[in-house]
Formats: sequence, structure tokens, C-alpha cells
Amino acid sequence: MWLRIEPLSDKHNRAAFSCGHDLVDGFLHRYARQRRERNIGTTLVAVDADNGSSRIVGFYTLLPHEFRGAELADSQRRATRVGQLSAIPGALLAQLGVDVSVQGQGIGVVLVRHALARALYLAEEFGCVAVVTDPIDDRARRLYTGFGFTPLVGNPSRLILSVKAIAEALRSSPEGEA
Repeated sequence: MWLRIEPLSDKHNRAAFSCGHDLVDGFLHRYARQRRERNIGTTLVAVDADNGSSRIVGFYTLLPHEFRGAELADSQRRATRVGQLSAIPGALLAQLGVDVSVQGQGIGVVLVRHALARALYLAEEFGCVAVVTDPIDDRARRLYTGFGFTPLVGNPSRLILSVKAIAEALRSSPEGEA
């Protein structure tokens, strides 16, 4: 399957998408378009380009994030070289889902790689020291840790990956889905 990744629009069939998690499905079905229209966040969707389809096989939402105060532990501050800044630019990989009909085909890996490449662009253009995410289950956690994400000190359910590590992860990440 050849994927095309593009911003969510009215031509995409959101209602037909199901990744098996009600919260993730509900976000795409009810909120993703509204957030785009209100400039709150942009969701990118993967569609089957072989068939010229508007059927969504996967999606993700990447948002600006600001690390504040003690959210980053001293070790993470040193790793990202931000010193004692009180507001540190980052990105939040807020939503990611792959339709149940195509799970296990590497689409999750493609979507994470795409999101991380966009985060590198953000780092170069606007500033971004790391990406954080909140995996919905153990399978998602394995996917992210395969790229080098590690638990955020003080909040182990949240994972973090520095921009420096992102560049390395994109060079060496697995081709198949975790």
C-alpha cells in the first residue's frame, strides 16, 4: 500500500475509521475537524494513495507544547541543553491511530516518522527541544520506545524524545511496526 499523508479535510471519511480505542476514534470522528477550523491543531491523515481513496488508514495530531517549571528533570534539562529556562518549546504528539483493517503493516511507524520529521522542522524554524506523547496502551508504548522515547522523569506514563535523539531515530528506526 502506498500512503499519502495530508491534512484532514472534509473529503476524508472520518466515520469509517476505527483503531479499536474509543477515545482515539472519538477524537477523529468528533473533534479533529473542529480543532483544525479553530486553528487549535492540525490532524494529518494517511490515505491509500494506490486507490486514490479518501479512506483514512491512520492519522496523527502534533501540537506545540511548552515545558514549564519542573516538568523537565535536571537530567533532561542537561540533555536538551536548556539550562534554567522557565518556558521551553516542545511538541506534543497528541493523537495517533491506525485503522484495525491495516494494523501490523507498518503504518504506525510511517506516521511516527512523519511526525518526528515535522518536529525537526519545528526545531529549525521555531524552536523545539523535544517531543512528548502519552501512549494509550502497551502496543503504542512499544512503538514509541522503538524510536528511543523514554519515560519523562517524574511522570513515567508520559514519554519524551529530544530533538537530538529524533535526528538519530530517523536515521536508524525500524521499518516495520512495533
